[in-house]
Amino acid sequence: MRKSHYIEPGIKNTASVKREADERGALNNSANSIEDYNEEQCFTSRSKQNIREIWNKLRHKGLAIEDLLLDDKEDSDLKSSKFEAPGSSFGRLKDYNSNEDSFGGVNETGKVHYRAQYILGSVETINDVMNDLKEKTKVISVSLDDNNLFAIVANKNICQDIINLVRDHNISIQLKDVLPIHTERKYKVTASIGGITCAACASSITNAVSDLDFVSKVAVNVVSKVGVFILDTNDEEKLGLLKETIEDCGFIYEAVGSPTLTNHISVKTPTRHVTVKIEGMFCSNCPVRTIKSLRDIANAELIIDETEELTLKHPYIKFTYIPNVERGITIRSIFSKIKEELTTEGHMDINVVIEKEITLEDHLKEMSNKETWSIAKRLIVTTFIAIPTFVFGIVGMALLPSGNEFRKWVEEPIWVGDVSRVVWILFSISTPVYFFIADIFHRKALKEIYSLWKHSNNWKRRLFRFGSMNLLMSLGTSVAYFASIALLGIATGRPRDMTGSSMHKGLSTTYFDSVVFLSFFLLIGRLLESLAKTKTASAISSLSSFKQETALLVQKIGNQFQEADTVKVEYLELGDYIKISPGQSPPLDSIILEGESEFDESALTGESIPILRVRGDQIFAGTVNVGSNSVVAKVSSFDGESLLDQIVSTVRDGQLNRAPIERLADILTGYFVPIIIFLAILTWVIWLSLGLAGRLPEHYLDTDIGGWPVWSLEFAISVFVIACPCGIGLAAPTALFVGSGMAARYGILCRGGGSAFQEGSNISVVCFDKTGTLTMGNEMKVTNYSLHGDEKLAKIGIEVTRDLEAGSRHPLAIGVKKFIDNTFGKKVGTIKIPDPTEITGGGLKGEVVLDNDFSRPDTRLWKEVDPEMAIVGNERLLRDHKCHLTSEQLKLLAEWKSKGKSLMVTAIKSRSFFGNNNFYPVMMCAARDEIRPEAEDVIKELKRNGIECWMISGDNEITARAVAQDLDIENVIAEVLPDEKADKVKWIQRNNFTENGHHKVVAMVGDGINDAPALAAADVGIALASGSELAMTSCDFVLLSPVNTLISLLALLKLSKKVFSRIKFNFTWALVYNMLALPIAAGVIYPYQNTRLSPVWASAAMALSSVSVLLSSLALRLYNPTRSLPSSFKTKDKDSNNYPHPHQPIRDDIIF
Repeated sequence: MRKSHYIEPGIKNTASVKREADERGALNNSANSIEDYNEEQCFTSRSKQNIREIWNKLRHKGLAIEDLLLDDKEDSDLKSSKFEAPGSSFGRLKDYNSNEDSFGGVNETGKVHYRAQYILGSVETINDVMNDLKEKTKVISVSLDDNNLFAIVANKNICQDIINLVRDHNISIQLKDVLPIHTERKYKVTASIGGITCAACASSITNAVSDLDFVSKVAVNVVSKVGVFILDTNDEEKLGLLKETIEDCGFIYEAVGSPTLTNHISVKTPTRHVTVKIEGMFCSNCPVRTIKSLRDIANAELIIDETEELTLKHPYIKFTYIPNVERGITIRSIFSKIKEELTTEGHMDINVVIEKEITLEDHLKEMSNKETWSIAKRLIVTTFIAIPTFVFGIVGMALLPSGNEFRKWVEEPIWVGDVSRVVWILFSISTPVYFFIADIFHRKALKEIYSLWKHSNNWKRRLFRFGSMNLLMSLGTSVAYFASIALLGIATGRPRDMTGSSMHKGLSTTYFDSVVFLSFFLLIGRLLESLAKTKTASAISSLSSFKQETALLVQKIGNQFQEADTVKVEYLELGDYIKISPGQSPPLDSIILEGESEFDESALTGESIPILRVRGDQIFAGTVNVGSNSVVAKVSSFDGESLLDQIVSTVRDGQLNRAPIERLADILTGYFVPIIIFLAILTWVIWLSLGLAGRLPEHYLDTDIGGWPVWSLEFAISVFVIACPCGIGLAAPTALFVGSGMAARYGILCRGGGSAFQEGSNISVVCFDKTGTLTMGNEMKVTNYSLHGDEKLAKIGIEVTRDLEAGSRHPLAIGVKKFIDNTFGKKVGTIKIPDPTEITGGGLKGEVVLDNDFSRPDTRLWKEVDPEMAIVGNERLLRDHKCHLTSEQLKLLAEWKSKGKSLMVTAIKSRSFFGNNNFYPVMMCAARDEIRPEAEDVIKELKRNGIECWMISGDNEITARAVAQDLDIENVIAEVLPDEKADKVKWIQRNNFTENGHHKVVAMVGDGINDAPALAAADVGIALASGSELAMTSCDFVLLSPVNTLISLLALLKLSKKVFSRIKFNFTWALVYNMLALPIAAGVIYPYQNTRLSPVWASAAMALSSVSVLLSSLALRLYNPTRSLPSSFKTKDKDSNNYPHPHQPIRDDIIF
């Protein structure tokens, strides 16, 4: 690679030199990559403060649920630890699997870095390549061992960036493997928790588990019913205590997988843990022979789990092994070994299969189905019971006239006392409903109360903040049922009235029918909630559905690949060869070995344009081969460890981060229950007092037993029932779940969960990084050019420039070549400078070689001018070669330079044409980093919506302000070091206020390289993935689309506002609904024509509240955040080729 021969305009001051030196040691875009930095480079007082600020920010946002607090001990460990800057050493990578202690942490999915190994075709110019890798890609560290290149990256997609860059240097490269490197601390336990119905449930679990001294962190999600617990130990006794604590609260706890150890970093050995089922064992010796066959397998390092014995009744065995396809150690060969050992004459039906562990999605689906079916069964039974209840209790006692024979029959007292037939009927059918249908509420309510008093809660919590909707539901049905039992008992001891019109009427005032109808409506609401919550989580589950379940396995025989068999994904190993035909998806992440084809990666990045993948490229599970060719690839990941699995985990864990407004729901629900209980009791006392005091008309008393106490009790029961806070508890999480799924649909990965949406809805300032964010970052674009006035010299100038720059990989050279190809195309003749020479620090120089074919027009033209030598480069090169520039030329160059552009001048020497030995300019160009084609329109749209735009750049001020001027950005902060960007963001936060005097919400948009401090410091951090960075711990959102990425920013802002406005609407609706319904249930409108809301109708109104909130959240799916964008965006965001560049190259004609 030629060294840079172009200079950037502006003065190289001390700050810029320091910036360049610090770029190699700056904080990486992943907060838990900090362990890779050298102590002398990274841990100055500024850097240590910056790191702590990042972690504090992460904790504040809830971004890393396993975030560990930094105590004094960890700080002292930090000072004594040794860290290494990315790329500062070429020898460390092979030792990267050491168990050294490191400062860092894991994100909520268990932060994983990767070590990629490449095979190079040539290493002659590798030093230039290594420098470029460290400066131009997001690699953390690189090293070279013979023809093997090793790189540590934060994400698998960065591996492709490395391939592209090395190929740009004309060096062949193939990816050999990608192995995960885990940064782990403590123990992470993920569990599915059944029985969660609202925010109060999650709150009760969190409060109970937080009291356990070995629990560091708890995150429970209401909708997905997933809990993540960070523990100090994985002791079986402690794990059992965790399970017991949650089950004591009335929930079903089921751990998913084993606790994850997170206390060291290491290159993960490709080890598999499998559970195998052996079908067809026929004698007691079969298990022994099976174990023997496993132990006889050489080089597999196979370890059998002996905790569960393999027997005929228990035909399962667990073992761990290290697969090696080259040595023939695969799960398939192991199974063949077992079959061979057990198969005998007469017993040929031995079958060995993998007992696949159920995934979290399967757990959630199974749990959701069980819960839904459990509620549905109860509802079906209750429906059949509700029909006769309606006939006897409503039709027979209220709708039919008093003289009707059927009504007389049901009112007739029978058996003992003055109890009517209808009361006995309702008692007999409501009792099983209360004890066997509504038990779903009673059991949970009792366990909540038990948990409240079992653990060391203070008296304020026990009296003033407790319970959930289950408690209210249980109290409502219990009061109705046992009050009816009491009335029934009183009536059995009361003599029948054998005189007047009452002689055929027995007791009819009970609430047995309310118990049935109350349970009926509650179950309807609960069933609809269960179905709707399953639907809101479908966006995440649909991501997993992209995975292929089978693969076409091929074998390599010599240099040829031959099809072998179709196998299930779980039977694939690292290093297996598979064939992906057109229309198929790779079952796992793989590396192409043969063929090339286009792949649709929209499922991962949101980008609809297919991308060509060739030999040595990575392809991912979830993408689709949409080309016309098949490819053969080598599997590079295990099942469950693909990039798609990481995205699913990231989305799911991101939804565990709860918005402040969600925490408000917890507080409201916690205080709501005791308040409602107090209001119900108060309602009963007030009506009873008024009745006993004679303040109420006698005609109000319409009960035939119990007097005012029984009459007023009906109001209290209605208050209990209608006040259930289900709607309040579901207002936020359902909208956020729908919102995060919609974001994924528009190419936006939500990592910050609820807090990110809440902050995103209030963004009023957006700060942009320049390079790689507002500009393309890796490509220079010619913005101005000037050609010699003589047509012959102009044509020669174009061809000379093309010839000199043909072999250069410098970004400016690439931009100039692209400009010549696009602007002049076929007008450019054959190569006349076959062997240009690099001039260090200046440019290129070459001797012109002409052929003798004078019949060709271009040869005759060149012979007429007869140039001997040509140069192309910067001003220094021109001075060194005594190139004469006129005052007009110097003025034009100065004008370009003042706008922050890089200059390039082409000059030729021709003694016969110019009459001397000097060089004369024939072409001049100005170029700069190409502005993203969509950037100008995005900035205009942001400003149109009242959002203030800033640019924070490390570039020199002239260049930064030139870009800002083109984009109409007034606020520019330039020449800042990477670790100073966060300080500038904080300064903007401190000095920008709304009209109400509150600090404005500031968002930072960066490309993830050296932007991690600023992304973490901002209220909302937004990272550009550009197809290479899908998981960064320091941001809230990742814009996935690699084309016209900034358009996704507009969709994100609109979607955030819509989601949060829907949350506020849901809260307002639920609160207003309850506030209006409570007085009605309490009887404030009773004086108007004796109108009351009976417990039956109160339960129906309560269910309607929850269902309406869920339907409101689901209605978000109808919203299209791009619909309100200007029409120009709707065509531009489909194809980058349809998006015109804001500035085409301008020709400045001057006199040469």
